Amino acid sequence: MANGALLLGQLLATSLLMILAGLSTHQQGALGQLDSEYRLHQTISNFAKRKKEQKQDLAKIPGIPWQDYPLYHEIPQTSFSCAHVPAVPGMYANVETGCQVYHVCHDGREGDQGAAFLCANGTIFNQKEFACDWWYNVDCGSAPRLYELNLDPETNPYVPPAHKEQIRQDRLKAFI
Repeated sequence: MANGALLLGQLLATSLLMILAGLSTHQQGALGQLDSEYRLHQTISNFAKRKKEQKQDLAKIPGIPWQDYPLYHEIPQTSFSCAHVPAVPGMYANVETGCQVYHVCHDGREGDQGAAFLCANGTIFNQKEFACDWWYNVDCGSAPRLYELNLDPETNPYVPPAHKEQIRQDRLKAFI
């Protein structure tokens, strides 16, 4: 049986070589391109399968999941609404998720909740810094009191740098 399979494999390889020999250089190049694209697709697919099967090693994250920090793997449904924030555009921690999720409220294209983002496991959204940070550096409960930082053009990350500079110059002139 093994000899039959080996013979069949050799016959197929020989047939393929004969077919390729009859193809133009352009056609052979196109086949090579398809083969390369197929191999790339297979590599990506295999990586995705392996990645999905792997569980995250939480031993390297200080603290205890669900006690010290949330451990969401996808954005959960919450009652957060951009209609209840002090400034648009702005970035807002979602306290219902333990601040692992934050929302960017902008022009309404993303719906009532704005664009939602998930901080990596072990990190939560630091409303004071407008960035994800280690859970032990952030007081999630104080996030709503810090929402007003979005009102200040100097701290709001969506105010263009040139506009911030103009505001600084105007404030400086007011003191002089």
